[in-house]
Amino acid sequence: MLVPGLIQRQSQSLVMTPQLRQAIALLQYTQTDLAQHLQQVCETNPFLILEPGDTASDATSASDDFHDDDPDRFTAASDRPETAAPPPSNRDDLILQIRLSISPDEQQAAFHLLDSLDETGRLPVSVTDLAAEIHMDAPKLEAIRQTLMHLEPAGLFARSLEECLAAQLRLRNRLDPAMQILLDNLDLLARRDWRKLREKCALDQDDLLDMLAEIQALDPRPGLSLPPPTPPIEPDLIVRPNGSGFRLTLNTRLLPKLRLDDTLRAQIDSRTEAGKILLACATEANALIRALQSRKQSLLTVGSAIIQHQADFLRDGPAALRPLTMREIAERTELHESTISRIVSNKYIDTPQGTVPLKLFFSTALTSEDGTTQSAHAIQHRLQALISAEGDNVLSDDALTTLLQQEGFSIQRRTVAKYREGLGIAKSSQRKRLRRTS
Repeated sequence: MLVPGLIQRQSQSLVMTPQLRQAIALLQYTQTDLAQHLQQVCETNPFLILEPGDTASDATSASDDFHDDDPDRFTAASDRPETAAPPPSNRDDLILQIRLSISPDEQQAAFHLLDSLDETGRLPVSVTDLAAEIHMDAPKLEAIRQTLMHLEPAGLFARSLEECLAAQLRLRNRLDPAMQILLDNLDLLARRDWRKLREKCALDQDDLLDMLAEIQALDPRPGLSLPPPTPPIEPDLIVRPNGSGFRLTLNTRLLPKLRLDDTLRAQIDSRTEAGKILLACATEANALIRALQSRKQSLLTVGSAIIQHQADFLRDGPAALRPLTMREIAERTELHESTISRIVSNKYIDTPQGTVPLKLFFSTALTSEDGTTQSAHAIQHRLQALISAEGDNVLSDDALTTLLQQEGFSIQRRTVAKYREGLGIAKSSQRKRLRRTS
């Protein structure tokens, strides 16, 4: 029989105070969002004075986990950037694909091709002319273009409608000889000359209709999914070589300086109703300034832990990325994993290898037989490099697996096929047919 009664007990729970909610929100803001937020807050709080950011050193210490005998130690301070990062967008995703798919010494040429696209995603200028602009051999630039055509969205960087559609069909494993003949005769398709198309493709009417349905499902203008370049935002962190190690700095160029109006604070009469309201505003102003300082310190602490782990990337590029999880960074910094996630979200770092999102440094690990771990990003980068350099000797997935294993990567054929497909690279049989027709 159940009888109602009163029972006393003690328990603990996390209370989300306004100050805590504010600190969490500040962690997630980008540079631009934070600057706008501070402007809005200052319009409603008379105790906050907003001053333009300056270029003077506003040093903020990072965690002291780096020792003098550590060749990868870092120092931390504020600094002005030398480059700017694009905002997250479809274009940003494409830029990240280029960084992961193209070797560092060829990325400048790849970005030149990207900047040369028209609004539909085509290259209106010949590869020869573009190569002359950047003083590069045309065949080398053409090889880069061929790789770029198979990034997402497929069909970008094409020189013609036929080439654009062929790239999309190739990734779907549907560019067979009959389909290629159809693409070679798009003029007949435009004139709706079905009889001649059937004769050239050697197909009956039903098969031709199926192929036409596939063509209609393709995107003839993939560039429309890419927004035009928008004004860049500044990276949150900057890392540069410093002696035998690196120097990590916090970029505050876009952020105005915030300070408390001490004169007004001294005039508060807390005995009056108006004084109590002003006192609450002053308390909120102090809390915001402390939260900003905490955000700076958290960015530097997390950034230092990431870069210390990925120091090889700074020297050698994406192929040297090491496996890393947010849990590992949380353990090193003694911050919660959810806090790490908020800190790295939509944050960029300017490195010797270019400006990249902080999330790039987090990658799953493959474990070899000897127990060592390797970054999935590094393996994908090396896989891309092998395929880009294959020339007329097109490598099968089995051959690629053998080469990667010989280089020390612990990987199986099914994983190679998965990574190849994820990079938007066609099968070896399709690449062979492409080289025969090019």
